[in-house]
Amino acid sequence: MRKRVIMAFAAAALTASAMAGCVPQATSETEAASTAAVAEGEELVINKEGLPIVNQPITYEIAANTQKNKNFKDLEYFQKLEESTNVIINWNMTPEVGWNEKKSLLFAGNTLPDAFYGQDILTDVDITKYGSQGMLIPLNDLIDEYAPNLKAILDENPQYRKQITAPDGNIYSLPSITELNPTTHDKLFINKSWLDTLGLEVPTTKEEFEAVLQAFKDGDPNGNGEADEIPFTFRMNSNDPYNRQNGLQSMFGTFGQLDDIYHFIVKDGKVIYTPQTEPYKEAISWFHDLYAQGLLDKEAFTHDLNVYFAKIQDPGKIVGAFLGWSRNATAAGNKDDFVVMAPLPDEDGNQVWRRVESKLVSKGAFAITSEAEHPEVLMRWIDQSYEPENSLQVNQGLFGHALEKTEDGGYRYKELEDGMTLDTVIHDYSPGNDGVCAVMKPTIEKLELNANLQERQELDEFYAPYNAPADEVYPNVLFTEEEVEEIGILQTDIDSYVIQKYATWIAEGGVEEEWDEFQKKLEDMNVERYKEIYQQAYDRYNAE
Repeated sequence: MRKRVIMAFAAAALTASAMAGCVPQATSETEAASTAAVAEGEELVINKEGLPIVNQPITYEIAANTQKNKNFKDLEYFQKLEESTNVIINWNMTPEVGWNEKKSLLFAGNTLPDAFYGQDILTDVDITKYGSQGMLIPLNDLIDEYAPNLKAILDENPQYRKQITAPDGNIYSLPSITELNPTTHDKLFINKSWLDTLGLEVPTTKEEFEAVLQAFKDGDPNGNGEADEIPFTFRMNSNDPYNRQNGLQSMFGTFGQLDDIYHFIVKDGKVIYTPQTEPYKEAISWFHDLYAQGLLDKEAFTHDLNVYFAKIQDPGKIVGAFLGWSRNATAAGNKDDFVVMAPLPDEDGNQVWRRVESKLVSKGAFAITSEAEHPEVLMRWIDQSYEPENSLQVNQGLFGHALEKTEDGGYRYKELEDGMTLDTVIHDYSPGNDGVCAVMKPTIEKLELNANLQERQELDEFYAPYNAPADEVYPNVLFTEEEVEEIGILQTDIDSYVIQKYATWIAEGGVEEEWDEFQKKLEDMNVERYKEIYQQAYDRYNAE
């Protein structure tokens, strides 16, 4: 028999923003067990506004995965949230590495928790598949009625609502958003110290770039008397082909058309698969010329991220140019040697660089299952994390630990104790990269950026004049379950073939001679149907 419920519409004395100021006590497993259900016959009062959410403790089981191997019950953020809301969470934690297997078992055995929590805890496939099967419940009405913070975000930013809406019109999962994320992910850096040593300027054409790389190779710019210089390095590892920070995709713009990790772009409303185009072939041919001259890193297709970073950060200063996230993050101690480079122009003088729409970092960050009683309680609970100051703390750390408020109502990062890193201070107290939040521009405008975020903003501003138009970027769409299944079949073979030829052609050549055969092979793999699915999803997205 279900518990009797009374909805209380008057606001309670506590507010969402007061959460940061309370001093919580962690709930032990014994305490959680004793409050796991409201006693039979007692009235559960659910407050539609204010805090606490319910008049007496109520417990839910939430499955979560973590990159940091933290149990969320030990985090101060969730302890404070429990105290202010009266909602107790029994966290079913799984390390990120084992999550996919566990998730499959939960759905296959229909042994579902009340909810799922965490960035990318559910994939696009999960959202569409299990939503259509009724295992995840539609959230549209619950958002409208019980999530004023999230509703305001979606109303003011309709593009986010579109991106989390399934093809059947329902929202089955909630997003994690941070507008701290840049529009430009990959940046091209060149070693200004080496240029100065050799009496050279920052190159502005592909011919000048090639000449500079040759000088880096031949001129011993690090001055150690050894030919150990790597003129230009990047990373396109076949085990990680979809990285958006260290690959060559933006440099294809020098040949009149950008590439992307899945090779889908848009021109005049038409979806284009770049490996079928002449600019793609021309770019591959040029990269091979550089490789054949010894100007590209010979390990570009085999080294992993750690080795890649180690080369750029090598105290012996062995790298002349690289593609990466930022100087601070990628070059570390060698960051002062490098300057950012503008895109090399195409034959018509156009300079273009990739735009990545990554503010919505996860479409599957929170979902409520059909097992949950009173899902409105869970919706009110998660909406606390979309309150602006709480979102900031989820993502960038708690006030008093990582952040502090300024006298003028803004926010700044606290000075770190010796031996501490910001990443540690964030994740010791809040979910951070594992969390559900929405850090929006109005909040960011009140935040005094630290060195890393300041550089990120400056680099974004540098590339802004060159970013590809938004309508030429394939959007972050949700496919139907049928489309997902068909894409999975087609993509496996097509991607594997394209990735293999990409690396072979740059390292060994042959793109011109094998181009027609390559196109025929793609046709045999049904690339036109692959492209058609992306086109129909794109058309549906734009019709909404």
